Amino acid sequence: MTQNRGAEAIRDAGAIPSIGTILRGTYRIVRPLAEGGCGDVWVAAHTRLGSEVAVKILHPGLASAAEALDLFRQEADIMSALRHPHVVQILDFNVTEKGVPFLVMELLEGRSLSQGMVSGERFDPLTAVHIIDQIAQALEAAHAHGIVHLDLKPDNVVLLAIDGRDDFVKVIDFGISRARWRAGVIDDSVVTGTPEFMAPEQARGEGEEIDYRADQFSLAAVAYTLLTGHEPFQGSDLAGLLHQVIYKTQRPPSELAPWLGERVDAVIERAMSKRAVDRYPGVRDFSEALRAAVEHIVGAPRVDRLATPVPIAFVSPELAVSSTGRETRRFIRRASRKIRTSRSGPVLLALAAVAAFAWFSPTTRDTTRAAWQRARGEARRVIGSAAASRAAAANPAAAASR
Repeated sequence: MTQNRGAEAIRDAGAIPSIGTILRGTYRIVRPLAEGGCGDVWVAAHTRLGSEVAVKILHPGLASAAEALDLFRQEADIMSALRHPHVVQILDFNVTEKGVPFLVMELLEGRSLSQGMVSGERFDPLTAVHIIDQIAQALEAAHAHGIVHLDLKPDNVVLLAIDGRDDFVKVIDFGISRARWRAGVIDDSVVTGTPEFMAPEQARGEGEEIDYRADQFSLAAVAYTLLTGHEPFQGSDLAGLLHQVIYKTQRPPSELAPWLGERVDAVIERAMSKRAVDRYPGVRDFSEALRAAVEHIVGAPRVDRLATPVPIAFVSPELAVSSTGRETRRFIRRASRKIRTSRSGPVLLALAAVAAFAWFSPTTRDTTRAAWQRARGEARRVIGSAAASRAAAANPAAAASR
């Protein structure tokens, strides 16, 4: 009888609170924020503390009220068990005065990863692997609790501005997750998830065969999209898309971004293997392999997500360096030694100026058009100064007359 009354409340659109409604005397609805798989998300103000939170309220009119309630309770159980910096935190779970369940979560002031993506445009490779590594940490924590996300995609990754960076990750929406202690809540024969990013075993609806390795496939699909600017699978309809996920191998990333090379191709290919057993042992194993493969690439281009970077024409391809990390530091040390011991010419001086400028710039800022323009201007100044010095040394009499 209680479950029937709950079902009636859920189907009643009037049971959903409006702006200004106070839930359980504590949370005043302020404005809508987003739509989730099970419910709408609202910004609410705590009536006593004044702080703002996110409130997720179960959708009305769901086909199966009992299943929806179970999923909502499962999300509350899962999220309350996960205490990790890269997982959104749940603060409360209750029901409205009309019997509609709601979750209270920390309010994330940021943007989803999908909002930062533009079709055909790639992320800076080092930024991409930094994001992937944070997602992997969140998933690893979930997997340690016996939890599989099952719907990892750019929409479910929020980027926050923290400590001078704008890419601190929070993974959200564990609504269709599988947890060992909540087995049986989701019908294993039903395909759940987002087709563009789901693993083949999910697309086949293999039930108990789906485990933490499905999240690795999805994470690799997200990495593929960040590095190439394109999703690994694309179809005109759901059936065609699922067919590709199950049977077709994605194009190697280097076909879309040639500089990535075979090492990155191999890492992505393994993590996106059709057979779960052929993937990496864990999500962190994949993210670390991806980072190593990207950092191995000498001269990996810094890709601006917001504007096309200005090319530095005087830097020859074989001498180009990554603007951050160990490669840059080694380069600067080598360049400093050569400058001290030989007359290496303006090109080497220009390279040192560019590398030093990029090294001392914040990691998330040195990919902008303005930064590279300033670097190029500084390099040209160094070139002019070096050229003038060499001319004066070659013709001291002319220099004196001037």
